[in-house]
Amino acid sequence: LFVTVSGGDGKRVLDLTRDDFRVLDNGVEQKLVTFERGEVPFNAVLLLDTSESMRGARIEASRAGVHSFLAGMKDVDEASLVLFSDRLLAATPFHNDRKPLEAVLAKTDALGGTAINDHLYLALKLLDGQVGRGVIVLFSDGTDVQSVLSMQEVLWKERRSQSLIYWLQLNEEGSRRTSISSAWRDFAANDREFRDLQRAVIESGGRIEGITSIGGVEGAFKEILSELRDQYVLGFYPSHARHDGKWHEVQIKVAGRGGVHVRARGGYVDY
Repeated sequence: LFVTVSGGDGKRVLDLTRDDFRVLDNGVEQKLVTFERGEVPFNAVLLLDTSESMRGARIEASRAGVHSFLAGMKDVDEASLVLFSDRLLAATPFHNDRKPLEAVLAKTDALGGTAINDHLYLALKLLDGQVGRGVIVLFSDGTDVQSVLSMQEVLWKERRSQSLIYWLQLNEEGSRRTSISSAWRDFAANDREFRDLQRAVIESGGRIEGITSIGGVEGAFKEILSELRDQYVLGFYPSHARHDGKWHEVQIKVAGRGGVHVRARGGYVDY
């Protein structure tokens, strides 16, 4: 479990010990066998929307954000760059060397529609073969309109993963969002897909970061990297595993600290 703890002021709480945490699996307290914080290596998929609407200043802001993220990685961290529109435009192997990733990013133009679901599923699949902490950073300015996969299928995959999903949602209109209809789905179905994407992000233990101007993109990428450095890593062996494919709800509590907010994966599939 990768856990972010913040205080009432929004600042992350960094001085907790193993004894401060209680982990409950379907209401049953578990014994921690792993406790770490900070410099735990990660494998990140940087999943970038490069559809037609990202042309110009938006894609340049996206490139700047990725550059800052890669520059902050350590030698033990690795990243894969996946660029998509209504189809896969580029995908790199995992590297700890930023140069091949930045070379791919520099050559990519923005074109086509938006298929978030299909490529989020792909990102989760890419992390299946990686050891250690998995992270997906999705950067998009739009709503899925052309994926073949539904978000219910992505949710199925997310629940069988341990990867954190962060959604950097560029919305220069602020809180306003207009319902859309597409060839695949009507207004109500597209709204449901949007809500299910939000659900997948929150359930994974990640978060949604709304960005209201392109000037905030680079800072948002840097903040995700900073959060990863400040996370606690808790591990346990489930005391009542049945391998029956059922969902287990996981709760994490911090003892003796009032007003703190704990964010982590909401559960797992017992398989």
